[in-house]
Amino acid sequence: MANVNLNALVDGVSGKVGKKLVMRQRGGRTFLASAPEAGRELSEKQKLQRERFRKAARYGKASMALPDVKAEYEAVVKGDAFMTAYSAAVADYLKAPEVEIIDLGDYHGQPGDVIRIALATPYKLQSVKVSVQQANGTVIEAGDALASDNRQEWRYTATVNIPVLSGFKVVITVTDRPGNVTVKEEVLA
Repeated sequence: MANVNLNALVDGVSGKVGKKLVMRQRGGRTFLASAPEAGRELSEKQKLQRERFRKAARYGKASMALPDVKAEYEAVVKGDAFMTAYSAAVADYLKAPEVEIIDLGDYHGQPGDVIRIALATPYKLQSVKVSVQQANGTVIEAGDALASDNRQEWRYTATVNIPVLSGFKVVITVTDRPGNVTVKEEVLA
C-alpha cells in the first residue's frame, strides 16, 4: 500500500480509481492500494471468516452506539492515528483475551495466599475467574480475581486450605466484553 504525501490532487479522496486501484483515508492520510479481486467462489473457511467479520462489524457498530463503551475504546486508541474506536471494538471481538502468566509463587494452598494473573489485552474484561481443581476436574475452590489499577494484572486470594498441592491444577477463565472466552491451566507441583 502506497502512502500519498503532499498531493493536493488526491488529498481527502477515497474510492476506486479505474479497475485496479483503491484510495483510502486513515488518520488524515491518503493511501493507494490494489483493488480487491471479486468473482471467485469462496471456500467454506472463507465463508466462515466473512460471517465472523460481519458479526465483529455489528459488534463494533453497537459498541459505538453506547457512549461509555465507545469512550473506553477511544481511550485504548488515543494517540494512534491509524486506529479508531470502531476498529478497536472490531479487533476486540476478533481476538480472544490472552493469559500471559499465571504466577503461583505466593500460592502454597493456604487461605490468604495470592494467585496473580497477567493478561495481554488492552481492552476491558468482563471477568477473570480462578478455580483450584483436583486432577480429575473436581473444583476445590473458585472465585473471581480482582483487577489492579491498570487492569493488566489480576489477583485471586485463596480461601481454602489444601495441605498437599501435588496433582492439583489452577484454571483461569477470562471473558472479555464481546464474549470471547480463554481458559488456561497450570498444574501444581
